[in-house]
Amino acid sequence: MQQQMTMFDKIPDACLTCDKPFDRMSKEDAQSFRVVVRENENKVNLYCDQCWDKAVNILQEFSEKTQKPLDNSK
Repeated sequence: MQQQMTMFDKIPDACLTCDKPFDRMSKEDAQSFRVVVRENENKVNLYCDQCWDKAVNILQEFSEKTQKPLDNSK
């Protein structure tokens, strides 16, 4: 619990990708921003909902493309 509280102090003031400001006092921001804690690196990354959704979509598309078998009949 103590380590989680220490990491809470490391939450940035803006999205790591687009620099959209993060208001710690805003309930909307608290519910829409994503926090990624990298304990081994002692680092906290913050992403707005738009950047998070874009990243998830890119990963899904990449996963779908790499899992499709190659068509070698051509």
